Amino acid sequence: MVRRFFRKSQRIVSDGDFAKVLSGKCFVCKGMFRLYAAPNDLDMPRFGISVSKSVGNAVVRNRLKRLGREAFRQHQHEIPSNFDYILIITQKKPNNRATNNKSSKESTLSPQFKDIESAFLTMVQALSKKLAR
Repeated sequence: MVRRFFRKSQRIVSDGDFAKVLSGKCFVCKGMFRLYAAPNDLDMPRFGISVSKSVGNAVVRNRLKRLGREAFRQHQHEIPSNFDYILIITQKKPNNRATNNKSSKESTLSPQFKDIESAFLTMVQALSKKLAR
């Protein structure tokens, strides 16, 4: 099994880097996830994540951040390498039909790793098609 790392040099943490990626306005949405991408001059992908306070308390938000970083770490060799990626997770307000079909407790459950991983991969594929144009 190949060891994969998520090094400090691959993290987007500064406000300037976040602003640069977000100002590019190239993004894809899927449910409560929004993935932004912008080209960088490096030979590796970089990743940043932001979780809205509306998603839950600090425990829930930190868990979502860890799961998002893990999805990136495991699949960083499969995505285009000269881009910066920012994943933003927000809580979508349920529509009337959704609240009638599900209990409110079920609708507020946080997503599992497989949900984040599949959403991340499909959004990366959509973004790479969008950026190729």
